[in-house]
Formats: sequence, structure tokens, C-alpha cells
Amino acid sequence: MPVLVDHEKTRDQIAELACAIVAREGLHSLTMRRIAAEAGTSRAIVSTYFRDMRDLVLATFQWVASQQAQQFEAAQANGLGLAGCVEALLPLDHRRLDGWRVTIAFLGYAVADEELARIERERIDSAVLRFERLLVQESGLPRPSAATRREAQRIVSCLLGVAVDYSFDPTAQAQPRMRAAMVARVLGGRQA
Repeated sequence: MPVLVDHEKTRDQIAELACAIVAREGLHSLTMRRIAAEAGTSRAIVSTYFRDMRDLVLATFQWVASQQAQQFEAAQANGLGLAGCVEALLPLDHRRLDGWRVTIAFLGYAVADEELARIERERIDSAVLRFERLLVQESGLPRPSAATRREAQRIVSCLLGVAVDYSFDPTAQAQPRMRAAMVARVLGGRQA
């Protein structure tokens, strides 16, 4: 009987391994040979799941983006509000720090690739929309307004900046008092 393999699940598992490599050593350390060694398989097997390095890098970034979206949604579902949703995305533990390091590496990679830049723009737009919906919900407004859109854009821009800043200061994420400071920087004095 043939072995059934869940193609998407295997791609996600490999992308998760790639995330760890990129977060620890940078994008330049990610090769098909290296990922095969980490996965305990052959390069030929990895090549059945990814056309080329670009495909692997994109899958790795998309895996991280999916994890970040799930973190936001979990915080929202748990009723943690605006501050809790911001905190869920900040690099406050090793897993989230790794995700931000992959995101930063991807941004550098996407600069010279129109399609990858478009994918990043769509991810940012999606984050703005999530925060806009949350702002509308928390304020009791019947629908989004230009003001809620601008505020959501400001929050996402600040979130990106703070996440990048703290991704290069790993001692900060280990300090419990930094959680509140990071959230406050993103929310810019807005009451959480």
C-alpha cells in the first residue's frame, strides 16, 4: 500500500525548520542541502516540495506570517483587546523573535523582487485591516472610518518599527517590564 504524504503539512514542517536556520544564522545560511540535513532527508526529497530557493524562502516567510496571524487571532478570541493583540505580535519570546528575524530577512530579499514585495505589501494591508476591525469593534462604531483606518495604519507601522528595534536587542525581550513599554510604544499613548 502506498504511503500517503500530506504535501502541505510537509512543506510547513520544512518551512518551520528553515525559519530556525534563518533566525539563528541568517538567510545566507539557508540552502537546499542545509535544510535537507536539518530535516534528515535528501536534497532530492526537499526539491520535490520546493522548486528552488526562492520558493523555499517564500514558503518560510508565509509560514511565519501565518503564525503571526494566528497569534493575533488567538489574542482577539481570548478577549485580550488592542494591547493584547499588539503584545501577541511583539518579539517577546524566542519563537516570536525568530519570526521577526525571518520577516526582517525576507524584507531584504523582497526589495529586489516585485512579486515578493507585493506579498509583503498584502501582509501589511491585511494587518492594517485586522487592527482596523478591532478598533471599530472596541470603539463601538458601526463601521470603519478614515480615522480608524489611519490609526490602524499607525499601529501597524509602529509595530513593525518596534519589532525590528527589539529584534536587534534580544536582552530587551527577556525583561518583563519591557512588555508594557513595547506595547506603549506601539500604541503611542493610546489607552489600551
